[in-house]
Amino acid sequence: MALMLAGLFAGLFDGQPATAVTAPVPAVPVSPAAVRPGDLSVMTYNVKGLPWPLASGRPAALAAIAERLAGLRREGLQPHVVVLQEAFIPEAKAIGRLAGYPYVIEGPQSRQGPSLARSLWREWHLGEGAPAQVDSGLVLLSDLPVRKVERAAFPAEDCAGYDCLAAKGVLIADLALPRGRTVRVATTHLNCRKASGTSNGRSDAAFGRQAAFLGAMLARLRADGVPTVLAGDFNQGQRADRIAMLHGALDGVPGAERLDALSRRFVADPEGMARLSGAEWIRERARDLQFVFDGGAARLVPTRVDVPFGPRADGTMLSDHIGYTVHYALQPTNRT
Repeated sequence: MALMLAGLFAGLFDGQPATAVTAPVPAVPVSPAAVRPGDLSVMTYNVKGLPWPLASGRPAALAAIAERLAGLRREGLQPHVVVLQEAFIPEAKAIGRLAGYPYVIEGPQSRQGPSLARSLWREWHLGEGAPAQVDSGLVLLSDLPVRKVERAAFPAEDCAGYDCLAAKGVLIADLALPRGRTVRVATTHLNCRKASGTSNGRSDAAFGRQAAFLGAMLARLRADGVPTVLAGDFNQGQRADRIAMLHGALDGVPGAERLDALSRRFVADPEGMARLSGAEWIRERARDLQFVFDGGAARLVPTRVDVPFGPRADGTMLSDHIGYTVHYALQPTNRT
């Protein structure tokens, strides 16, 4: 089974049937001065960019995602930053270009297998003992100029099950805001549970190790006091053990705000959020999350949520996740 899946991941990514797509929207970099002071919008979306036969109909759906983002751009409503997960196949990686984003950054591209000594304890039939067969599937799209990029795959011993076939990890970009300021946006995709093909105990242990790796990486970078948004597919769910592990890791990052941005909006505006189609679905599943970390002199406060990629009129969706945008205001921390 592992060899079959490895072959699918390694060989089929270049074999997707061609799909007609809309011509790219011209990429026009947005000057930091053109962004309203204090404003930042970040969308997170797992686009299910998997190859056939692991998933069907994806090229057409991914083209529709790109066209929808391009349409938002034509209306001047596109998110400043978009972070994608499971953007494995070419049609998924093309979303940013087709949607007109001038900066398209990909996450970790590879990951070595475990050492021989450690590989003896791995489940080889699930692909745990081999190098990653594909990249991380992480892509960051930005209208804001990129100042610095860091990326890292999770160590080979920190994954479990079929998740080890991908070089999952962390992608971080420092972006330019008006008046010479900087904001940091990070994205990740943590180990899934049931779909990993291994036991819940092993997948949860891998999740905890990856959360710790993520927290340590963010803590190291946070020494410079740059306000940070962390968004992605955390595969947390409503599971007390995973919630405890993730929050335990993120609580160690300076400036951590324990409640995720979507939940903070439910607290601040329960009636408005209740009317927002798809918002409760996202909250209940607790996979796609956004967290913020205050900077030394500024903090990011969620002020509004949009759901550009929720259920369509016929009840179908373009992915098995919902893509949503959080709008943030950059405010002074009033720290001396």
